[in-house]
Amino acid sequence: MTSNFEAGKQSKQEAVTQMDSLQRDRFELLSAYIDGEVTAQERKQVQELLSTDSTMQHLYTRLLKLRQGMHQLPVPTPAVTAQQTAEQVFSRIDRRRNRRTVLWGGAAIAALFVSAVSGILPGGRSLVPQLAQNPDATAETLEIALNQPVIEIPKAAVVDPEKGVQPLRLPDLN
Repeated sequence: MTSNFEAGKQSKQEAVTQMDSLQRDRFELLSAYIDGEVTAQERKQVQELLSTDSTMQHLYTRLLKLRQGMHQLPVPTPAVTAQQTAEQVFSRIDRRRNRRTVLWGGAAIAALFVSAVSGILPGGRSLVPQLAQNPDATAETLEIALNQPVIEIPKAAVVDPEKGVQPLRLPDLN
């Protein structure tokens, strides 16, 4: 018994859905008819519906009134013309470009100033290259002994597996 009830409920829902779809299709067809966007066959279909269906006639009059109301709405005039808007945009772009140029120029001038002042201050190293000069020509020359080191380097300890680690004995230098 519940299955018959559910089947009847589903068929009723399907009927409502089909009816809504039909009404939506008729509304769109009528709207297209008013806008002049229908084919000759669709125009005949709408005219037949208007002559026989009072609901369609009522919807038609409502859509015509809505369309007339939309056409009668006042169109606001723009406060600023397109030319004025374009001029404002380009002037703002030019100001940003000029501001960026001034900032980069100021940074370059500041860098030059800092580098100039740092070269003048005492105690600082000059950036001008200087050549080494030997004030006394008779001064000692530096000699490096390649074959004989100045101090003796000790040898590494030798590990004997039988005796273990034995310290190396260095020869007496005296």
